[in-house]
Amino acid sequence: MTADADPRPSAVATRLTVASAAPDRVTLPVRALAAGREDFPVLGMAAPPGPGRAAVQAFYRAARRLDDIADNRNLPKADRHAAIAAFVDGLEGDGQPQLTATPAADELRRLAAGAAAAFAQAGIDITPLRDLAEASRRDVDGFVPADWAALDGHCRLSAAPVARVLMAVSGDQDPARRQAGDDLAVALQLLNHIRDLGADYRTAGRVWLPGSWLADAGLGAAVLGAPAAPPRLLAAIGRMLEAVDELLDRARPLLATPVRRLRIQAALTLGIARRHRRRFTGADPLARRIRPRRRDWAGALADAGLAALRVPVPESQTAGSSFGMAIRLMPSDGRPAMQALYAVSRLVDDIADGHAPAARRRQLLETIDADLLALGADHAPTGPDAALLNDAVHHHHLPVDALRQIVAGCLSDCSDHPGGAPAWADLLRYADRVAGAVGEAALVAFGVPRAAGRAYARHLGRALQLTNILRDIDEDAIHGRIYLPAEALMAAGADPRAAPVVIAEGPARLPAARALGRAARDAFAAADAALPDDPHLRRRLRPAMAMADAYRGLLAVLEARRFAALPPDLRRQLKRRAVRAALRHAVLARIGG
Repeated sequence: MTADADPRPSAVATRLTVASAAPDRVTLPVRALAAGREDFPVLGMAAPPGPGRAAVQAFYRAARRLDDIADNRNLPKADRHAAIAAFVDGLEGDGQPQLTATPAADELRRLAAGAAAAFAQAGIDITPLRDLAEASRRDVDGFVPADWAALDGHCRLSAAPVARVLMAVSGDQDPARRQAGDDLAVALQLLNHIRDLGADYRTAGRVWLPGSWLADAGLGAAVLGAPAAPPRLLAAIGRMLEAVDELLDRARPLLATPVRRLRIQAALTLGIARRHRRRFTGADPLARRIRPRRRDWAGALADAGLAALRVPVPESQTAGSSFGMAIRLMPSDGRPAMQALYAVSRLVDDIADGHAPAARRRQLLETIDADLLALGADHAPTGPDAALLNDAVHHHHLPVDALRQIVAGCLSDCSDHPGGAPAWADLLRYADRVAGAVGEAALVAFGVPRAAGRAYARHLGRALQLTNILRDIDEDAIHGRIYLPAEALMAAGADPRAAPVVIAEGPARLPAARALGRAARDAFAAADAALPDDPHLRRRLRPAMAMADAYRGLLAVLEARRFAALPPDLRRQLKRRAVRAALRHAVLARIGG
């Protein structure tokens, strides 16, 4: 599936034969469009031969010409609007040329009538075609997204119809997978928008970054015309890439569809999308056009082969996270509880950092908190995440009070209008909730009695969170957040209520960061002092000690760099150091050191 399809016969087509577990073999059509303008597979592999495939082909023909005419700035705006109106008329079955119509209007009317007839033959509703027409009308009027909700809504008009048509012709009517298809199509559209940010602005004045995100970064739309993206713009682009990551994660249910053709199509498209997304990490889309490479296609084709054989496409959700390090280091008997803690922490963190309106995020987190409160009183939870929470509390015995503190910490991040830099007391309370409480809950997984390990977990959690804050000053500022303590900023002559990007780029950043760095070092020292004397308990806490060593190294690097942002190559180097620390602690745990 794709949000950007091209049915033109000039596109180069190759065919890949994929062996299946069934006696027959399936020939998978793949468009190799390296010389064209598309980055994703576009043929409707999900559509079986017959009326469904004819409907997909008619849809692509109509959608491409509709998009081309809406984007044709050589046509007067009134003519483009008239052509879109003719397209809508054609959906009602009137495909005959009109005496007063332009050639573009007649063409779109004819294509729309043909698509509507093909849809009727296949038993498909024409709403996706209507949505495309509305998206094109908005584009002609110069659509500019004011916020994330506006951009997401526009993509669901311009891109999701592709997924809906393919889902309809495939015969998979599962609501969750239909939503996953919409999310995948939107993710693909966003990747195309990021790829073309500079070109679209320079040639057509189009802006694909939400205005509120540009405002958070202290930027105007004109920055998109620059030959290279300044750091603030790269951070704002990073927010859109985070949205893509979230959408691609939500698209994974497509891989579980029982419809083999759809499963292969989804694996291929999701595979190339993930690899294309990784190409943007550390890259500047204004300076060069970022596209998938041949080895990306090879990997995606391998994913499609696994899907044909019903082999799960591998993906580690904890890879690269602090939880991932802890899970790999700890004894096997504690891993299920740690994975349950990770699942709860990721759930609430994703909600808090998500792109839904703040009121909606607060509502979701309050529902989780109410469920945890019910579980603590031995009542049944009723929210949408009841099964996950019940498993964490009743099966893995994670402490309800610690889990509720994690939720409370994330609730403090859900504000439409953040109130500036926090006071020291509020900052430390926040760190203790979002990190210290995680450490305390993890004691269950480590097999360490709460009374013996609570102080160590709390101090270490605070140290890790304060170090994270120092690492992410610029990224948080672009998101409209600043966590440097207000008292330290005022002592350095800065207004703690100023815009986060102003504080992050101002002279008070360094002295305030140094004050926070000292607090982090004090927390590390307090954790060392609170480490249990019992050798058995120390061995059980080796995963936490490995994380402490890795973060101490990170803090030292930040201090040496005067708390400047870390470039990607240095971040990779620090990850390798963390792996070495983990291996050292794993050996010490085995030999009883």
